Amino acid sequence: MVALVAMSTTSFAQFSASDLKIIEEVVNDYCSSYSLPSVSYSLPSVSYSTPIVTSSVPELSQSTINALTTTVNSYTRNDGTFVQSHVRTMPNDTNWDNFSTQGNTNPFTGTIGHRAKDYSSDALNYGKGHTIHQGAKGGQYYYNSNGNKTYVPKRNLW
Repeated sequence: MVALVAMSTTSFAQFSASDLKIIEEVVNDYCSSYSLPSVSYSLPSVSYSTPIVTSSVPELSQSTINALTTTVNSYTRNDGTFVQSHVRTMPNDTNWDNFSTQGNTNPFTGTIGHRAKDYSSDALNYGKGHTIHQGAKGGQYYYNSNGNKTYVPKRNLW
């Protein structure tokens, strides 16, 4: 190899045809026995999908959490409480498919639902001792000691 380096600094015009043939053979032999390390790089692939989480429900064989979600931006309540941004299911006419309902789990936080299902026997425990009102869109609530509406799982009011 040292001889080749020395020869590379010398003009090839000084070598005979047979010398050039030998040099060519040495270079070819060297190049065929040496390979450059291969380097490959691929961009990481990123994929995401709307989570669909199933949970068993006594009244039904299987229930699926509402896969349509929306992000609620952070805000400050009138009483000064800061509410961090979060993901929730899109509103609909039931709480059975909400992350916070018993039997469901929030796929983003892993939090297990604790709120009673609409029209379940557990719904009767919410707002005990208060008059339950029904809003124009069907939501049920009572007025708490501060005079604010506190929504409860739906129950039959008749």
